[in-house]
Amino acid sequence: MEVTIDDQDGVIMRRFSGEVCFEDMIESWNRLLTSYPNLKQYKGILTNFLEADIKHEDNNLNGIVEFLKGYLDQLKDLKIAIVMDTPMVTNTIIVGQRVKSLQIKPFSTVEAALQWIEN
Repeated sequence: MEVTIDDQDGVIMRRFSGEVCFEDMIESWNRLLTSYPNLKQYKGILTNFLEADIKHEDNNLNGIVEFLKGYLDQLKDLKIAIVMDTPMVTNTIIVGQRVKSLQIKPFSTVEAALQWIEN
C-alpha cells in the first residue's frame, strides 16, 4: 500500500494505491490531521482510491464513522470528496448518512470531485 498526501490550490489531495485496509485509512487520516493542523485554510479534501484495492469488512465502516465523528470540529466545514469505483461508492454514502454534519460525497472521477470542492 502506498499513500501520498499533498495540497494543490487549497485542496488536500490523498492518493492510495495497492491493497488498502481499514488501518491504512485511519493511519492516513492521522497523518493528514498531523500534517495539516489548520484545516480551515483549505476548501476540501480529495481522496483518490482509483488505483487502490480496498479490503473492506462491514464492521470497519463503523470504525471509520466513529473516527470521523471524533474530528468533526476540524472537518465539518470542509468538502470531503472520495473518488472510487463502484461498488465501494455505497460505503461513502453510508458514512455521509451516519455523520450528517460532514459534507462527504462519492465521485467516479477526480475532475468531478475537484469541481464540486471548488464550487
